[in-house]
Parts: sequence; structure tokens; C-alpha cells
Amino acid sequence: MKIAFDVDNVLADSMSCWCKKATKHLGRTVTKEDIQSHKIVGSVPMSPLEIFRLQDEVWAEWRDLPTTEEHLSQKLGIFREDKFQILVVTSRPLRSADSVKNWLAWQKIPFDEFLAIGPYESKSRIEADALVDDAPDQIRGFIRTSRTGFLYAQPWNRNANVRKAVIVKSISDVLTFYRLKE
Repeated sequence: MKIAFDVDNVLADSMSCWCKKATKHLGRTVTKEDIQSHKIVGSVPMSPLEIFRLQDEVWAEWRDLPTTEEHLSQKLGIFREDKFQILVVTSRPLRSADSVKNWLAWQKIPFDEFLAIGPYESKSRIEADALVDDAPDQIRGFIRTSRTGFLYAQPWNRNANVRKAVIVKSISDVLTFYRLKE
């Protein structure tokens, strides 16, 4: 079985880093609770260009990016021990792909395949049995293809209505889901 994991805000806590940069830029506190969409646009008084520039800065400083959870590499290692294939997929602009790969290596994140699809491609087109993502629209598209979509809980998606999505609060919840099905 192949499981695809999104990078931003599923593996890498990039939103916390972005919020720190936005706080400095705007001169007022911006937290993850202020973000209404994983795309950020419309959540803060900044143009899309400014938002994207800060996102690029976050990934340019990839060594400073924390994981979303403690012991993430070990948790993903358990998937591999259980014979899952791990696909890491990012919708980041392609110019960020090397930074993402560097971050994965830096954090010792185990994976079998890396796919940078860019911001305009749907993850429903990737070949995987399941997707773990914080973007409700990506999960909806994936579920429409009769596969399993795990919506990784974040403040900006807590009110999302994604029929048939499995809501998870941690990577371990995904593994528990599959172990309970056995």
C-alpha cells in the first residue's frame, strides 16, 4: 500500500514559521488560529504576492523549519516496517523542491518516492492508495477517486466539511486506522 504525505503543515510546520515572518512584516501578532485557509490569502491583510514571498523565505531557511510532530521520522519509519510505501508530495512551487528535499534529509524523514507537483496540479492524479493532507480541496479530490483521504487537523480546516474524510490529529492516527482495519 502506498500512502502520500503532504509536506507543508503535515510533515513540516511551515505555517508557524510563516506566522512569525508575517508578525514581523505586519507589526502585529499573526498565529495559526488567524489563518482561514491553507492558502492563507484573505486571512491576513497582505497581498498574495507578499504571502508567497514570505512562504519562499520560510523554505529558503529550511533548516529552521520544525516538524509538525515530535519523533516524526520514527513514526514514518513504522509505516515502512509495516510494509507501506511512503510518497512525499508537495504542491510548493517547483523552485522550492530542492529546499524541501534538503529539509526531508535534514529531518531524516524516510520515504520511497518524492513528487513535486507544483501549486496547480491536483494530488488526486498521483498514484497512491491514501493521501494525508491539510488542504480540504485536495482531500475532496482524492476521495472522489474512491481512495482514502486523511484530513490532517489544522486550525484552518477544523470547520471543513469533507464527506468521507478521515480526520487525523497525528501521523500515528493514520497508522492506527490501518491497524484497526486488519
